[in-house]
Amino acid sequence: MHKSTVVILLVALFSGAAQAGRDDWDDESQNRHQPKWQQKDYAVIRSVQPRYEQISQPRQECRSEWVTESVPQQAAPSYAGTIIGGVAGGVLGHQVGKGRGRDVATVAGTLIGAMVGNHVADPYRAQQTQTVNREVQRCQQVNDYRQQVRDYLVDYEYRSQIYSTTMPRYPGEPGSRLPVRVLVELDD
Repeated sequence: MHKSTVVILLVALFSGAAQAGRDDWDDESQNRHQPKWQQKDYAVIRSVQPRYEQISQPRQECRSEWVTESVPQQAAPSYAGTIIGGVAGGVLGHQVGKGRGRDVATVAGTLIGAMVGNHVADPYRAQQTQTVNREVQRCQQVNDYRQQVRDYLVDYEYRSQIYSTTMPRYPGEPGSRLPVRVLVELDD
């Protein structure tokens, strides 16, 4: 410590000792030969600089779009292929066999012909499509950023000495008074 600072602190200690009672001693250590004394005083603010931090705020941003799509069209079922195939198969089946076998061949030919006729007619129905427009909503997450004061870097002067500290709140304009606590200890 500087000699002038020690002298000032000792003068402050002895001048305030008459005012201070036993409550001003530090009882935490129970060490009576190392007294500590505090007093309140004021320093002068020299400069205040806010320090900022950037805060991200995510939000959902959506927009609507119109899209054109080709959709398979559900045509009315066509029984023409099934009927024509069934008739042709029945005629062909009737040509095969004699007696009871002919009846079985006719029924089998009708069923097989109906299935083949339906299968032959079906691909023409599946290829029909319809063009439609529909609205689609597309969303994405975007981040908005804003500046927020984190704390203040404060330079203040106390007894011709300049000190710096950070404070969580705004201390006041430069030139205004800033309350400080002065701690005085004996220098061994």
